[in-house]
Amino acid sequence: MSTLDTIQPARPVPAPADESAALAEGFARRMSALAARLGADETSVLWAERAALAMSRATAQGHVCLPLAALARRHDVRFGEARDALLASGVACFVRGDVRADAADLLPLVIDEDGRLYLARYFDYERRLARALVERSRDARMPVSREDIARQAERIARYFGPPADADIDWQRVAALVALAGRLTIVSGGPGTGKTTTVVGVLACLLDADPELRIALAAPTGKAAQRMQEALIERADKLPPELAERLPRTSFTLQRLLGVQSDGRFRHHRDNPLPYDVIVVDEASMIDVALAAHLLEAIAPSSRLVMLGDKDQLSAVEAGAVFAELSAEPSFSETGVARIAVALSVDAKRLEAALPNAASVDDSEGYGDLFGSPMSEKAESALTDCVVWLQKNYRFGLDSDIGRLSIAIRDGDEAAALDALDPSGARAAVLFDDGDAALSERTLARLAKGFAPYAEALAAVLDGTQADHAQLFDALNRFRVLCATRKGPRGVDEVNARIAAKVREQAGIALALGAQWFAGRPVIVTRNDYALGLFNGDIGIALPGADGLLRVAFRMADGALRYVSPAALPPHDTAFALTVHKSQGSEFEHAALVLPGAFVRVLSRELVYTAITRAKRRIEVIGSAAIFAQAVREPTRRDSGLAARMRRLT
Repeated sequence: MSTLDTIQPARPVPAPADESAALAEGFARRMSALAARLGADETSVLWAERAALAMSRATAQGHVCLPLAALARRHDVRFGEARDALLASGVACFVRGDVRADAADLLPLVIDEDGRLYLARYFDYERRLARALVERSRDARMPVSREDIARQAERIARYFGPPADADIDWQRVAALVALAGRLTIVSGGPGTGKTTTVVGVLACLLDADPELRIALAAPTGKAAQRMQEALIERADKLPPELAERLPRTSFTLQRLLGVQSDGRFRHHRDNPLPYDVIVVDEASMIDVALAAHLLEAIAPSSRLVMLGDKDQLSAVEAGAVFAELSAEPSFSETGVARIAVALSVDAKRLEAALPNAASVDDSEGYGDLFGSPMSEKAESALTDCVVWLQKNYRFGLDSDIGRLSIAIRDGDEAAALDALDPSGARAAVLFDDGDAALSERTLARLAKGFAPYAEALAAVLDGTQADHAQLFDALNRFRVLCATRKGPRGVDEVNARIAAKVREQAGIALALGAQWFAGRPVIVTRNDYALGLFNGDIGIALPGADGLLRVAFRMADGALRYVSPAALPPHDTAFALTVHKSQGSEFEHAALVLPGAFVRVLSRELVYTAITRAKRRIEVIGSAAIFAQAVREPTRRDSGLAARMRRLT
């Protein structure tokens, strides 16, 4: 036990309401006790506690930092007084610019030149990530010869075919960005052709270098598997000699980096990854810590292609890295000229077609509080690196789901409500059930969505259907998505109630206690590298020849693998998923269950993510008022990444 464990806090802290609150309050007590031991005065001890508590709570909510000025205002204190008190506490330090001091030299709390307050480890992650990104992006602005442009144009034409229309083809633009530079960030909603773009890019690169070493990765095992499956599906459009060279395996990011028993990674700046091209899908799920480790582990000469949707939910952990990186698509004069020549389009028309970049939110007064203010519009550090895919090939933007997703993305609550049909006649439906718990009528409606699965399951169990793999197709026709885990409208409760109805439909009894039954779908919630099962993998419990249940998992090649329920890593029933867990998945038909009252986790990004999981039909279960409020509430995560990158440019 540390000596600090025996020291009493400077003043009582309220009892914790949950685990994250307990951790935050424990850290606050330690910081105030340490400040007192270091001889700080009463005011500084108090500010050490306040800052530590606020920062712990902020990171638990996904923020990388928080504006010290806002914390000072909350306590009716001037920024300068709060800053001076913190710096006098002995537990906070001030760091200006891109100081390359070792992380071990930082104090537990860090204040930067823009007045942002950090926990030391997150400050270190952010500055390392900013430095790695800027170093990698500089290659994108290097001049390219006319001969190189001609070769790139020839390969683009070969593997992307002729343009479908006269509009700017952003898939081709993304391919040219990837061919020219070492960092490519592609943002697009479901159905905008991210996978098609990557297949074309890899074909172009393999055409130039058949020995290219390629790695496919994603934050979760499910997302990695889906990416691999999507590439295999599209490989038949390539010449056989190129299709054979596409990677046939994919990794979670932790496995790619080589996570070890002590939590450290085998690959890092001094031992980079042995690949020439690394493609990362579902990059919106990457937090600032993992992003820093990934960027540092990629060799300077290697290419990184990050795919994601800037409008989806960000990582569960701290940071909204992909949203920040893709917020400012911009091209230099050289970049515009190169793309215009390669695609035979007018440079001015290309510039005019560029999407409007998101502005940096300075509502909390960020700026150089120790000197001159930051410029309102500085050059993007990622010029010539970011592309938005804007054309949807899955559902037209004038379709019901298309109109609904655009309205949500734009925060237009009136248009979003107008796109939802209470009668159920259209593909986007609002089913009004806003009570505290789901009604029996609603549960019957949700259970009906699983009727094809129950029928397929009954056929497997009575022996009339021997193909277990088709159960996964039946299951993926419909899924319930919940905003919360706990509560009467959360995943746990909804799963229990739907499971009972599906068992009743299929005539299935419980086995192995109160949870297991034939046909129970489960989702793995923690990676198990020994078993080869990963967070997000879906399995279905089925009886073997001996009558005992085994859980079947469908592999990327379509084969089934069976695992004993007792051997499974942590898992949950999967008739209903949290919206976070549904990222990287798609279903023919989905239903979003909203809470009975507005809760903090509801946001524009959460609703957008849920809506865009559905390919053909989406039902929103809840009240119109709660839905509209969610559309109005964008997720805001405090971070200094964009500003830090600009300072390094």
